[in-house]
Amino acid sequence: MDRHAAWAVTAAIPLLALVFYGATRLLPPFWGYFAALAVYWGCILIPLIAWRGGFRLTRLQLKWPAWWLVIVNVLVILAVAVAAILALLDNALPLWIIAVMATCAVLNGTLEELFWRGTVLQDDATRSDQAIQLFLFTGWHIALLFAADVAITGGATALLGGALLGGILWTASKVQTGTVGFGVLAHVGLNLFAFTELAANNVI
Repeated sequence: MDRHAAWAVTAAIPLLALVFYGATRLLPPFWGYFAALAVYWGCILIPLIAWRGGFRLTRLQLKWPAWWLVIVNVLVILAVAVAAILALLDNALPLWIIAVMATCAVLNGTLEELFWRGTVLQDDATRSDQAIQLFLFTGWHIALLFAADVAITGGATALLGGALLGGILWTASKVQTGTVGFGVLAHVGLNLFAFTELAANNVI
């Protein structure tokens, strides 16, 4: 495990909480939420990946993990897709918002896998390293709870539980395949529907 990257992102979590707190109060809450995510991508993930050589060292090839792991990922994505469809039936979004959510899904899924499973979690990671990475990945999502007036289906339990479940699945994929390619694909797919559902429940 890259402990320098791990310590750096740990120090950044309280700052991110302040960013989410401030952005959702200074801007319309939903758009402030995604402005804060942009700060996370641009000021935390990209610099740390570049600093620790993650863009150069992380393997992005798409290799398939065990069949059961693929099926579990698909089932999780389908469950979130159903929630997104139901939300859209109540509040149909214009195509441009869905396009923005798709772009954010690609950015978030790719950068998070490059950082958490590609830079922090290295090829020689022990079980202890995997557990610490999962703890930190789940823990950073606490910062999202400081956002104001953003409705999250299931609240903190769903947010943190979903982050933990996703982290377990994508860590297992990285360990099995040696690449983050499948994790990126699954993470982007999950975020696409999760962000769309979030938009449908918060954009009037």
